[in-house]
Amino acid sequence: MKIKSLLTFILTINFYILYSQVFDYSQAHYKVKWKQITTDQFRLIFPSEFSPSAPKLANNISQYIQNTSSDLERKSRFINIIVQQNHIQQNGFVQLAPRKSEIYSTPSAIADNQEWLPNLALHESRHIAQFDNLTGKIRAPFGEQLALALFGLNLPGWYFEGDAVLQETLFSKGGRGRLTSWQMPIRTDILTGRTYDFNKYVHGSFKDIVPSFYTIGYFMNSELYQKDSLIHGKILAEMNGKLLRPFNFQRSLKKNYGLKSNAIFKLTMANLAKTWTPDSVLFDTDIPEKTDRYPTNYLLPQTNEQATFALQEGPQRTARIVQTDQKAPHNSTPVLTLGLQLMPYFHLRDQLITWDEYRKDARFEKQTYNVVMVYDMASKKKKTLSKNSRYYTPIIAPNQKEIICIEVDLANRTSLVWLDIASSKKIDSLILPVGLHLQQPQFNTNGTHLIAIAVSEEGTNLMQIDLQTKSLTPLLDWSNAQIERPIFDQDAIIFKANYGNKDDLFRWKKGEITKLTDSRFGAFNPSLHADTLWYNDYTPKGYQIRSIALSQLKEQSIKPHMIEALYSNQSLNRAHNTPIDTSIRTEYTIKDYKAFKNSFNFHSLTLSGNDFESFDNLKPGIFWISNDLLNTTDLRVGYEYDNDIQKSIYSASLSYQKYFPKITLSYTDKGQIGSAQTNNSTSIPFDWRERTTALDISLPFSKYRGNTIYSYGFNFGTSYLKRYNISLSNLTNFNDAIAFPLNYQVYFNRNSRRATMDITPRWGQNISFTFRHLPFEDQLTGRAWSLRSNFYFPGLALNHSLQIRYSMQSTTGRYIYTRDIPPIEGFSYIPYETVKNTLLFDYRFPISYPDLSIGQIAYIKRIRARLSANYQNIHRASFVPKSSSAGIDIDFNLFKYNFPLFTASVKGTYINDSKATKKAFPTFGLSYTY
Repeated sequence: MKIKSLLTFILTINFYILYSQVFDYSQAHYKVKWKQITTDQFRLIFPSEFSPSAPKLANNISQYIQNTSSDLERKSRFINIIVQQNHIQQNGFVQLAPRKSEIYSTPSAIADNQEWLPNLALHESRHIAQFDNLTGKIRAPFGEQLALALFGLNLPGWYFEGDAVLQETLFSKGGRGRLTSWQMPIRTDILTGRTYDFNKYVHGSFKDIVPSFYTIGYFMNSELYQKDSLIHGKILAEMNGKLLRPFNFQRSLKKNYGLKSNAIFKLTMANLAKTWTPDSVLFDTDIPEKTDRYPTNYLLPQTNEQATFALQEGPQRTARIVQTDQKAPHNSTPVLTLGLQLMPYFHLRDQLITWDEYRKDARFEKQTYNVVMVYDMASKKKKTLSKNSRYYTPIIAPNQKEIICIEVDLANRTSLVWLDIASSKKIDSLILPVGLHLQQPQFNTNGTHLIAIAVSEEGTNLMQIDLQTKSLTPLLDWSNAQIERPIFDQDAIIFKANYGNKDDLFRWKKGEITKLTDSRFGAFNPSLHADTLWYNDYTPKGYQIRSIALSQLKEQSIKPHMIEALYSNQSLNRAHNTPIDTSIRTEYTIKDYKAFKNSFNFHSLTLSGNDFESFDNLKPGIFWISNDLLNTTDLRVGYEYDNDIQKSIYSASLSYQKYFPKITLSYTDKGQIGSAQTNNSTSIPFDWRERTTALDISLPFSKYRGNTIYSYGFNFGTSYLKRYNISLSNLTNFNDAIAFPLNYQVYFNRNSRRATMDITPRWGQNISFTFRHLPFEDQLTGRAWSLRSNFYFPGLALNHSLQIRYSMQSTTGRYIYTRDIPPIEGFSYIPYETVKNTLLFDYRFPISYPDLSIGQIAYIKRIRARLSANYQNIHRASFVPKSSSAGIDIDFNLFKYNFPLFTASVKGTYINDSKATKKAFPTFGLSYTY
């Protein structure tokens, strides 16, 4: 849209808005055979391999749904819950449009204080209740997208996620409310006097360690619950029916608690300070820290005869293993850049390093894997030991010939697996008892035993495994402690646990437990070399490396105990907080789930045919949308009105993407206008309607390999256009039909993963080729091809980047005015010429990370700059760019909404052409991403 504004001179302002995708459209593999259990409360849909575990999960969910809605006005209504067992990420969500929940059910190596899947199901059950109590009256088949929008506008993320974490703690013996490591960043802020405001805790920071809004949300919800255990139901009941009322949540909060959110935040922090501050004088704070510009973690310190190694994790770089000189701990030398991991991890033995990496199927994003990698520092060779596996936390045997790791199969059954390093073959395995999951194993000195974390329905424990007899021995009483990184110390075990009000290192020996460290904030990740204990000490600057001789340890005998939350109303002993009885069993019938039979599921009316992905040329209209539960079928039918030409548009589209190709069939019937020139050069306006039937087929692929992301694929499209109701007869050179033009595109992209502070990839190569022609037309001719390339290079400093785009095209006949390559900036203001190629340079760099609150309206996270130089038809261009620009981008959040992240842009462009209609002009933009 162009707006003319008269100041002291005329400016042309281009204003654009970009919208990011907010709905999940990814699929599981087409080979998955789906089953179902149906109850009065829900339908559980799961892969057939998960059938042995499904009845237990269904039984748990039935109780969770009842408990997590017990304090709310409305009971949760029927919902579909999909178990994505082939997806190994630990996550889950509840959504509307369509209404469903998805849970990623595979437990990983991430230590917790209870089983993963029940805790996840408990958390998501609360979200189901929240939706039903706030927007539950707005339903399918017409209202779910509206209900989702109103839910997001009315409830801030800190509230609904913090409330769900509260429910984890109330209705289980575990929950994040009893994890001191999860609370640790806020505790550290308080003890060190870091007084961040509410906005920073909600929206986060690029430059500082700030806990997620889940954490501060839990503490604030706990303050509410401590005063009134029924307050959450009262808040939602007051808001329901007033969803269009301004500041609906704040008004309800004020009415039912007496304070608004910002005041509750201050009260929460003040009360936490009373809880934690008195202990601050007891602890040693003399920790040698790295001199990084921003907080950086040096995780899992491990030592061989030459040096100490750690996994470096910070906002400026992607994760890598570094070598630290023991005599100069402030110096680090990069050893190896790691790929994407579910959790930071590596294991060192002499010159060998092993770790695991997260991978995905090239086509199906919910078919994911964890593979084992090994690197030989002597030969500088890296090797992948497994493919399409579900292996976790590999460890190298003392003989350096084998690796043992944890495997979780599709029924959530855990095994120990032996891999031969030389051949990469699986040489042995030990299947563990049903319901027992092991994490983070470690060898003893001679390789005859393992020690690992054990997790079951009883809680957590230390488990010793005799590799000769393959027998398992629990060393502790089962509890709700978070145990991490156990290692052997001769006949003793050193491990991290949260006995007390923080995390420290402990030693188990012959049934007795002693405390080894007294860290101010938290001690983690122990390892032994010779007679020295290496570990991580948490600080405001991240996890730092610390070491101490075993002879200098001051041990203190302790008695293990159940872990309690900070708040008395969340005590394990309170009757209304009693954890769910998992011994109750109900018989369920498992049946086939017919995906094709359930392909059509109309859920929403919307005003946009593309889910508001773009506001370009947005026309008033209405669409009816259907999506199946497995994201394989999308159907939408609709009507729009084009105000510019005063014509109606009718459309329908059907997409099917269960298999490798994504196929879209669409139909459009729309009005058009034009003008015809007579023999005496006068113009006569006329109109017509045209029906277009189009077919688009795409084969998109993407995969991760180390620190690099690859995407590649092929797109094909064709259509048939028929014009009718032409108001002017006897037209010449006007075709009433265009039959099957063919369009092809092939592309290949290779980009490095971005660090938190990276604006673009540090390295990237992206190439796309497009070809169009009319092989079935007698009256029309023409063809077009284009080649587009996009390269990324590191800039002059960290997180700076240089982008170079070179594109070229050739067009003839009907395609003479087709432009498939990116134009230079200011293209519309220079005299027309046939564009053969463009060369575009962009240099981007961050200016500052202000973390600045503008009242309660906005929170500015980053300010960055952009410099551009653009060339057109370089075969006859001068050294001076055809156009150049400089701009500022401001990344910010609005109000207390965690998402999206908005970017406000202002850019000034200069055109180096004496015939340009505008030589200089500004451009303003607003975009946002999730």
